[in-house]
Amino acid sequence: MALDALPAATHSWLNLPEAAPTHPQVLAIFAETKTKIGYIRNQQRVLSHKPGVLTALTALGDAVVRDPAGELSPRERELIALVVSVENRCEACVFGHAAALRGHSGNAEWVATIEVNYRRAGLVPRERALADFALKVTRAPAEIEPEDLQALRDAGIGEVGIIEAAAVAAYFNLSNRLNSALGIHANGEAYRANR
Repeated sequence: MALDALPAATHSWLNLPEAAPTHPQVLAIFAETKTKIGYIRNQQRVLSHKPGVLTALTALGDAVVRDPAGELSPRERELIALVVSVENRCEACVFGHAAALRGHSGNAEWVATIEVNYRRAGLVPRERALADFALKVTRAPAEIEPEDLQALRDAGIGEVGIIEAAAVAAYFNLSNRLNSALGIHANGEAYRANR
């Protein structure tokens, strides 16, 4: 069965009713997502049963990922999201962020290499510093030291960019863990996008 063909009740491991959402904020989020990427993410379908959580996570995600005035580029933000999601083995986010990074880079093979091992993907020094930092935020946040931030500075990332990198990595660790805890399935549409 194709991932996007799953009935509503199988978007996750939860036994949720298949009723269509009626909350105005949920409907607005669904409409915006469908316009932006062409489908509704399974995480959104599941969280539509908790409109406040969906609304808060959507607002936080927009703030950290889609900040047009930010120092980090959309490609760099998606790189961080993908490195975190790969490390956390979150298939829904790996599919989604690989698709977004393929869209930003136009290079499916490069993105696939990042999915396997970003160290072999020929990242430029700034990207490598961001990926290394994202991995440390994910694996060992208590071990982060001033030298880790200095490595970002040495790669040309300013103080605000460091805040952005930390926020993106932290947000996707939250999102990955939520997906994994609830057994939220990946969207087949994401897997097929931008190939």
